[in-house]
Amino acid sequence: MKNIYDIRYEKNLMFILPERTAAFPEKVSAGSHACTAVIIYLYYMDTVDTYYKYIDQIPSDIDLYIISSVEDVLNAVRSHAALSARERITYLLKENRGRDVSALLISSRDIVKNYQYVCFLHDKKEHSEGKKRDIRFWVENLWGNQIGSADYIDGILELFEKHEYLGILSPPEPVGDHFNTWYGFGWCESFDITCNIAEKLGLHADIRQDRPPVTFGTVLWFRTNALRKLFDAEWNYSDFNDRELDCDGYVSYGIERIFSYVAQDAGYDTGTVMTVSYAEKQTAYLQYTTRKLMEESEPFFPVNCLYDLECYQNNKTKILDFVRANKDVYLYGTGKMGRFCLMLLQMHNVLPRGFLVSHDTGISSYGGIPVSTIDKLQELHHAAVIITVFDDNIQQEMIKNLEGRGCMRYISFWERGQREQKA
Repeated sequence: MKNIYDIRYEKNLMFILPERTAAFPEKVSAGSHACTAVIIYLYYMDTVDTYYKYIDQIPSDIDLYIISSVEDVLNAVRSHAALSARERITYLLKENRGRDVSALLISSRDIVKNYQYVCFLHDKKEHSEGKKRDIRFWVENLWGNQIGSADYIDGILELFEKHEYLGILSPPEPVGDHFNTWYGFGWCESFDITCNIAEKLGLHADIRQDRPPVTFGTVLWFRTNALRKLFDAEWNYSDFNDRELDCDGYVSYGIERIFSYVAQDAGYDTGTVMTVSYAEKQTAYLQYTTRKLMEESEPFFPVNCLYDLECYQNNKTKILDFVRANKDVYLYGTGKMGRFCLMLLQMHNVLPRGFLVSHDTGISSYGGIPVSTIDKLQELHHAAVIITVFDDNIQQEMIKNLEGRGCMRYISFWERGQREQKA
């Protein structure tokens, strides 16, 4: 069994759909609308009108449910809906506990049983001026990428009908100046609570801390059969202690990450879906921010493409094994790659005997580690050397220098080919 994060990548379960198009010549049948529900939890009265433009896009023959813990919010939506011809809309007032997660798992428990496909959404609100831009883009992500238009909703239903293995279609991981989720840091200290929920549900799924989750924020389309085990758990309001909202171990934070693992247990995959317009904005933002991050990190981690990163990952274990198997270890080269190698060894509580250079640079030490020229090291034939430079041609020159002076124990920190290294 593979991890859902890897499966999404390997199967290319990233879907980009146009919002308004004739690209779906085989329109989904009226039967698909009849077995589909959109369930929305709204809490904040001062932002409720933000979501009307999305709600109005939902086809009128799809059942709509509005849930809130605030009566005024329900009344506001009623007043707005009265201006349209929509009839298939139900309003539910819930206990003010557990917020959006209890709205899905408790208020909607009996609702979802009547449908094949369900979309669940909820509102969000910025609580600081500095994060307002990020939250607005996240709202566009959550809502626009789930119910961006009637055509777009039909496109999502078309995906479900064409791909029987799809159990969930969620919006992409949020991006923003204050968010690191898209970069793979999605657990946010909530790994343990997610595992606890998985154990409670008896899930057979690959949940690993070194692979991030792919669902966040309790906003998703799902095939009811894919999440049946989650709803069958019969959650209660007593399961949600809202005083723990600021705690990473709060049960809701685990539930919003558990969806794809529940689907995997049921034999379904999880995909990501977004609109063309959002994909354009996300691509531009990510290219810009990734360049800034890479530019700033390069002096400390001088690896700037995936191929070189994979070479480093493949060699790292060999380097550490080489160091542990030898006593007198030297680093050949004091450039940024040599300094990076030193940092790696220090992280593993290993200090080399010194740096080696081919020619005298006038520097006698670096980071407290002595630097000497290769021709001045008297016991080079007893030394174990890590060649730290990146360039293959310079590596070959260094190998000649070492072997010419009797050193036959060396390894390249940046080995990229299949060349055999001497132990």
